[in-house]
Order: sequence, then C-alpha cells, then structure tokens
Amino acid sequence: MAESGRFYVKLGGAVGDIGEIKFGFVAPKVAYENIADELGVISIDDDSSARGILFGGNYPKPPVVRISTKKLSNGTVRSAKRYCDPDKVGRVLNGSLNNQKIKINSREYDIRQVSMAS
Repeated sequence: MAESGRFYVKLGGAVGDIGEIKFGFVAPKVAYENIADELGVISIDDDSSARGILFGGNYPKPPVVRISTKKLSNGTVRSAKRYCDPDKVGRVLNGSLNNQKIKINSREYDIRQVSMAS
C-alpha cells in the first residue's frame, strides 16, 4: 500500500487572501508527484503546521479534473481524478499537463488529456 501524504488547495481569497480557505485532504504521496505545481496542490511536510487548513469539509470543495493517459500497448487508457486549484483549471484544461507524467498506483503513465470530472 502506498504511503499517504497530506495536501491542500487554496480556495477563494482573490484580494489579499481575505476569506481564503485551505482545503486539506489525504492522498498517496505519489499521486501528485510531477503535477502538483500545475494543479496548485501544496504538500504539507512533516515539519509543516496544518494550522488554518480545513480537513473533512463538505463545502466548498476544489474542482476535480480527470487526467487520462496515453494508450497502453494493450489498447487500454487509464485515468485518475485529482483536485485542482480553481485559479489553475483553465490552464490545466488547455494542456499545461500534456507531455508530463502521472503516477497511478505507483506506476508512471504519459498524460494524454485533462477534462473536468463529474
């Protein structure tokens, strides 16, 4: 089983971060490897404090994107859902993750496209 890590995404607070919420969540450490910066996901290190971060909140939640991989040799396509900073969704949907790699179940895959998850 993959080792878990703690992460957060900033929501709101466009002017001076007034009203900003930090949405915290737990995911496998490798889930955001290589793609965290583009998605706006920030890792909470063991040395970092989680003060001011909301864990377990139902609302508001950050957008979720579906990242699809290139076809494998057997013709199948893998996909994974990941949280994304609302301010970075447009850039991500327009291809900023193309030609990068994503880890799914500790295996690395080439990213083909990104879409909004339902």
